[in-house]
Amino acid sequence: MGRIDFNEVQFPVGQGGFHMGWLRYHGSPLDIDPFVGTPPFAWAYDCGSDQTSALNAQIQTIAGARINMLFLSHLDNDHVSGVDKLLLAASEVEEVVLPYLGDTEWALHLASGASSGTLSGTFADLVADPAGWFGARGVRRITYVESDGEEDEGGVAPDPVEPSGEGGAGSDREPLTRKWSRTSAPVAPAAVAPSVAEIIRVPKGAVAPIASSGGNLNWVLSPYAFRPSAAKLAAFDAELAKRFSPGLSAKDYADAARTITGRKDLRACYDLVWKTHNLHSMALYAGPVVPPGDKLRCTAWQGNFLRRVIQPGWLSTGDFDLSVKKRREKFLRYYDCYAGMVGQLMLPHHGSDHSFDASVLGKFPDLVFAIAAVGTNGHGHPGPCVQAAVAAATGPSFVRVDEYEKSLYQIQGRVEG
Repeated sequence: MGRIDFNEVQFPVGQGGFHMGWLRYHGSPLDIDPFVGTPPFAWAYDCGSDQTSALNAQIQTIAGARINMLFLSHLDNDHVSGVDKLLLAASEVEEVVLPYLGDTEWALHLASGASSGTLSGTFADLVADPAGWFGARGVRRITYVESDGEEDEGGVAPDPVEPSGEGGAGSDREPLTRKWSRTSAPVAPAAVAPSVAEIIRVPKGAVAPIASSGGNLNWVLSPYAFRPSAAKLAAFDAELAKRFSPGLSAKDYADAARTITGRKDLRACYDLVWKTHNLHSMALYAGPVVPPGDKLRCTAWQGNFLRRVIQPGWLSTGDFDLSVKKRREKFLRYYDCYAGMVGQLMLPHHGSDHSFDASVLGKFPDLVFAIAAVGTNGHGHPGPCVQAAVAAATGPSFVRVDEYEKSLYQIQGRVEG
């Protein structure tokens, strides 16, 4: 039976988010540094913050690490402001995964940045040429995850994958692999130079099971992306057509964003159609495929020991707006197959009262920690209603991870498959 050790960390970066996790074969040498060097498998979720110094300090702790997959929940500044530094600090980031973005969606993120005053030249460069921007920083592949929407009929579920009995029977330094459960044609032609990343698009329901030469391990990375409503996107697109020429590309909008007039027009489009918002967001489940039966071996710390009996599954939510009923129902239906293995839930939108519904807590029967990634902010995060709901719920405890080192939250343990 395959056995793997895992470790996951929510770094104290303040108002934003930076999460990392890694896997290694059970019993491999303990002197393998989980971040620096070449652990068998490592992933990250978001890298951004409004507290730049705290974020930079945490990025430096993993300098030299190899990261197999970097998941970006969405492109708001407080979730991606450190991505450039992370890519340069890491020895390698093989694949970047984010929700699918067409020309209108890229323009929407440019307009959001123009409205909030966070739009930078670096972000405009990224929008203008994602394959070149990421490729120049060593990324081999960009993977877009097809997004779900409130107006979409029916429901989608993550692809079922089964662990193989000998999945963990590899050498202690043999790299672990992942392969998407569904494939799709490339979004763009094959890269013409090593400095240009390949771009692919995977359908809704695609998951990335982790495997060794012996087969699948009992661990999966399962993203679920959600997009703004079709009506809002259409209204925004119509407003863009009024102020810019119809049919422009993302690069055209990025070029416009480099001018004062272009930023003004983008901001006007955004403010007229959007104002308050939650744009795209992509959640991520990292954990077992089937119940591991050994949660006694999973331990959590925040400065000191917190809890020994805990499920290993970790569900990150980015800025998912779970206050919207249709969106919440689709999210919970999608992750229902993993619900009993979720021990950690990242509260959506930094614990915002406006993105939360207390019923969510009851959908994860073994939930132990509800975590808010926050820092000094003017938005009231985490909200008092969210904290009261967690306090009133049976089972979970509220955990705040902010910009102070002592708030770093970590879980580690062993999983069998």
